[in-house]
Amino acid sequence: MFPEGSPYGLHTIFSLITFLFGGITAIFSYRIQPRALAITSVVLGAVALIALAMYVGEYYASLGWGGMERMIAYPILFWALAFAGYLIGKYGG
Repeated sequence: MFPEGSPYGLHTIFSLITFLFGGITAIFSYRIQPRALAITSVVLGAVALIALAMYVGEYYASLGWGGMERMIAYPILFWALAFAGYLIGKYGG
């Protein structure tokens, strides 16, 4: 919705909100998942949050800023796919 060149830093603000709460949601979803998926969710959420902290601190771990953005986004996307599959399997689709 807000491309990188958006005025007033809207891209930065909404990306931070999305990535921060995506990682937190992945971690706290462990309460309603089976054990194996719960552990995976916590790990993926933690990886996303750690990568976000590194990105904010401008430490890109030789990945560049684009590679570090992917280290934030991909774990959240993988968690969302796994969690959606679990919900469809449990409650039908």
